[in-house]
Amino acid sequence: MRGDLLSISGNRALLHQGVAMLERLIDALYAEPWVSWAPVGAQYRHILEHYRSFFAGLGDARVDYDARARDEQIERDRGAALEATRECLAALDALDSVPDRPLAVQMDGGAGDERPDWRPSSAGRELQFLCSHTVHHYALIKLLLEGSGVDLGVEFGVAPSTLAYQRAARQGIYAGVIARP
Repeated sequence: MRGDLLSISGNRALLHQGVAMLERLIDALYAEPWVSWAPVGAQYRHILEHYRSFFAGLGDARVDYDARARDEQIERDRGAALEATRECLAALDALDSVPDRPLAVQMDGGAGDERPDWRPSSAGRELQFLCSHTVHHYALIKLLLEGSGVDLGVEFGVAPSTLAYQRAARQGIYAGVIARP
C-alpha cells in the first residue's frame, strides 16, 4: 500500500477510536474539568481543529494550525464532537490518496515571536503529524479518564510504533533480533 494511503488509513483508524470513545462517555465526563487539567472535551476539540486546519489548507497548500476556530460547542457537546469527527472522516474518505505535494505549514513554535513561521512540508507528512498529534492527546484523555470506569482499550493513546514493538516483543522478536528472556 502506498504511503499516502497508509497515512489516510491510520488517521481513519484513530478517528474511529475517537468515535468509540465519545459513544462510551457520559456528558459530564466529556465536558467537566478534572483536577486542574483541561477537560476531555477541550483535548478532543484541539485534535479535531488540527484536522480541520489541515483540510482547510489543502486547497491553497497553506496549512495554518494556529488559525483554529476553538469551537466551544465541540468542547462541551459530545454530539457536536461526534458530528465534527464524522466530517473529518468524510474529508479523509474524499482524499482517497494524497500526493506528496508541497505545503507550507504554520504553527507557533513557542519562542515568543508573534510573527508567522511558515515551513515547507507535504500533505503526506502532515497526515503523519496528525496521527502523532492525535495519539499524544488520546494519551492525555486516557489519563484524564483513569479511574472513571470507562474502558478505552489498551491501544487507545499508544503510538503505532509502540504497539508494533509490543506485538513483536510478545513473539520474542523485534527488528529481526530474537529477544532474550
